[in-house]
Amino acid sequence: MSIVKITIRLTIPLLFLTLSTGLAQSDGFDDAVMAYLDSNGTVTQYQNAYTEFLNLLENQFPETENNKKGWQFLKSEKSKAVHQIKELLVPIYQNEFTREDIRLMTVFYNSDAGIQWRTDRSQMTEKQKEDFNTFYKSDLGNKIKGKQAVLAEQVSAVSESWSRDLYETARALLKPADGE
Repeated sequence: MSIVKITIRLTIPLLFLTLSTGLAQSDGFDDAVMAYLDSNGTVTQYQNAYTEFLNLLENQFPETENNKKGWQFLKSEKSKAVHQIKELLVPIYQNEFTREDIRLMTVFYNSDAGIQWRTDRSQMTEKQKEDFNTFYKSDLGNKIKGKQAVLAEQVSAVSESWSRDLYETARALLKPADGE
C-alpha cells in the first residue's frame, strides 16, 4: 500500500472527526478538555507511547531502503497521531464531567501540587501533599474517584483502537515487499 493511500486512509476519518466534533462543540468545551488532557499528563503518556511504539517497530521492521519513506512518514506523524487520540478522548470526558469540573481539574493539575504529583510524587512537599489530599477529598475528587472504572474502560477501548490502527498503518508501510 502506498504512503499516499495510507495518508488518505488516515486523513479522511480524522478530517471527518475534526469537522463533526468542531461543529458539535464550537462552544470551547473541546478546547477545555484538550487543555485538561495536556495538564494531567495524558498527552505526555501518549507521546511516550508513540515513541516506544516506534522503538518496538525498529526491531520488527528495521529501516531499509525499501521502507525508508514509511519510516519517515511514521516519524513525522507523531504529533498528528497524538492529537487524534486527544480528539477521541474528548467526548469521553465531556460525557462524564461538566465544563466546570474540567476547569477545576485543569487548575489543580496546573498547580504546584498537580505538577509535582504528575512529575515525581516521591518529591512532593507536605504542602503539596495537603493540597493533593484536599482536592481528592472534595466533591469533585470523589466524583473523579467514582468515575475511574468507567473512564478506564472507555479510555482503554479508544486507546486499543488507536494503537491497532497505528500498528496496521505501520505494518502496511514497513513490511517487506514480496520477494524481499
